[in-house]
Amino acid sequence: MKRGRAIGVTVAVGMLLLAMKTEAGEGVNGYLEGSTRKLGRGACNVVTAPLELIRAPYLVTQQEGSMAGATVGVIQGVGAVIIRELAGVVEIATFFLPFPNGFHPLIKPEFIYAHGDWVP
Repeated sequence: MKRGRAIGVTVAVGMLLLAMKTEAGEGVNGYLEGSTRKLGRGACNVVTAPLELIRAPYLVTQQEGSMAGATVGVIQGVGAVIIRELAGVVEIATFFLPFPNGFHPLIKPEFIYAHGDWVP
């Protein structure tokens, strides 16, 4: 039992060191900043994903009118909730890995209420 824990800890530390080395010359500070931002972004997206049910109809209404917002916007909102939730879970689960392509966000906008406004 103790041997299994020791192996698990060794593997985890090895993965952490490997991830830090693959970060293109940014060192430990770049790794820590990127991984903590990724963890926070994932948690934020999991918590705020239901707001897509408000955001998507609003954006569709602004572009195509209220009838489209009430129909197409709601359907797009449901899809966006699912996508944002899954992206958040993946980012939480892989926050210690520089995946994909460093610590860049999986979806755009990075946060649902980016720059103080609903960003399309």
